[in-house]
Amino acid sequence: MKRLIILSAFIIGFVMAKAGEGDQHLTVNVGIMAPYTLDATIGYEHPLTTNSAIEVYGEAGDHWRTPVCHNFWKGWFWDGGVLYKHRLAKFKNGSFKALGGLQTGLVEKKYFFGFELGFEYEYVFRNNWALSIRQKNTVNFLHGDTFRSGGLIGIKIPF
Repeated sequence: MKRLIILSAFIIGFVMAKAGEGDQHLTVNVGIMAPYTLDATIGYEHPLTTNSAIEVYGEAGDHWRTPVCHNFWKGWFWDGGVLYKHRLAKFKNGSFKALGGLQTGLVEKKYFFGFELGFEYEYVFRNNWALSIRQKNTVNFLHGDTFRSGGLIGIKIPF
């Protein structure tokens, strides 16, 4: 738990140090992934000169098991990674992006590394805040939780 707090403080500090440099966003997403996983991410998205962006993120989650009352917090994981987001389509108030990247972290005190692929739709409001809907697939190595797939919903807060 201490590592998760330190990682979150590091990411928030990094984001705050970069505030005011254009269209950067603080991203916050929550969702459900199969098999039986609650997932939350926080990240920093920086646009590139092309129709793409890079996101550095931290993620935490938990697998629920039956009976839930005794085993809920035993399936925790946390990780961090880098995503490349390429815009596939632009709409009047939004865009559709393909994303892919690498990640590494801990699950039940075992290290893993892996990669993530998915899609993201974002709707941008007048104040430059954005609503994002993300479909995400992760493939991990070196532990039993090899594949997760699901959806997340979140917001992007501009700087």
